[in-house]
This record gives sequence, C-alpha cells and structure tokens, in this order.
Amino acid sequence: MLYLFLGYVITQLYPIAEVFSRTDIAPSAMFFALIVFIIWSFFPVLGYALAKKLGALGHSNHIVLILAGVVIALLENSLSYFNFLSDTQHDIGTAIVFILFFAFAYLPFKRAELASLK
Repeated sequence: MLYLFLGYVITQLYPIAEVFSRTDIAPSAMFFALIVFIIWSFFPVLGYALAKKLGALGHSNHIVLILAGVVIALLENSLSYFNFLSDTQHDIGTAIVFILFFAFAYLPFKRAELASLK
C-alpha cells in the first residue's frame, strides 16, 4: 500500500509545487500545507486497504503499485483539467479515486507475467 500511496503523492505534488512557486507563503504555512496535503492524500488510498481487509486477493509488486498510483492520480487530475468536475467537486474526485483503488486491489496480476516485465 505504501508504493501505491507514493505513486499517488508523487503525481499530486506537481500542482502543489506549482502553487507554492507562484505565491509568497511563509515557510511555516508551507510546512503545514504539506502535512495537510499528505494526510488528505492518504484518504483515497484507504480504498485499497479496505479492499485488502475485506479479502481482496489481487497480487501486485511495487512497480505495478507505483504505476497504478500515478495513473489513477493522473486520471483524477484530468477530471478537473477537462472540466468533468468543477473546482468545488473535489470530494467527488476523492470518492472516484477511492473506488478505483478499491477495485485495483481485486485485479489479479500473475507473478510470472510481472517477472517477464523486468
């Protein structure tokens, strides 16, 4: 689950870094904003943890989990970018990502197929 979270956060850090570079914010406010960002980014990934707790049997290695986190985060960003969701509908985007992470936990990846990717 940590790799899934890292892939998700890495992708979500770009918009945060862009906002920080355009505004003059005190370092303490930046630190607080980053802590809140990390905590808030953890909620969608809990969908994966919930599915595993409910008995999801999907197998993934760390590379697949990082890539899934990146792809799902890009999908979430594209929903806002292409105006499928307005700026006030971030809770819907979070719910969509939660459901996608939940569903991803059930996807079976055979370990032999993943070994051939290396």
